[in-house]
Amino acid sequence: MKTPKINEKFVCKNCGTLVPPSKSSCRNHCTKCLHSMHVDETLPGDRLSPCHGLMEPIGLEYKGNKGYQIIHKCLLCGKKQLNMAADDDNQEEVAKINLRTL
Repeated sequence: MKTPKINEKFVCKNCGTLVPPSKSSCRNHCTKCLHSMHVDETLPGDRLSPCHGLMEPIGLEYKGNKGYQIIHKCLLCGKKQLNMAADDDNQEEVAKINLRTL
């Protein structure tokens, strides 16, 4: 059975920004502060995680076919997940993550 991908607006639990749905994928990180919620368990958009902890952006990784991905770490359970960076993400925050990972 294929899991439906959920792509909807949400309010960021870190900074309070109203984040619009993505035009290209299942967004689960804030475009302003880049924080996320631990809502996906296995697949992007599955929304099956029971944790629901706040996920902090801790690094960047480049994958040729997917481009830049933000590495998020859950502040509750410690799980790390990759989320594709979006064109409308705050580029100053992306640069700050990049500087931390150098």
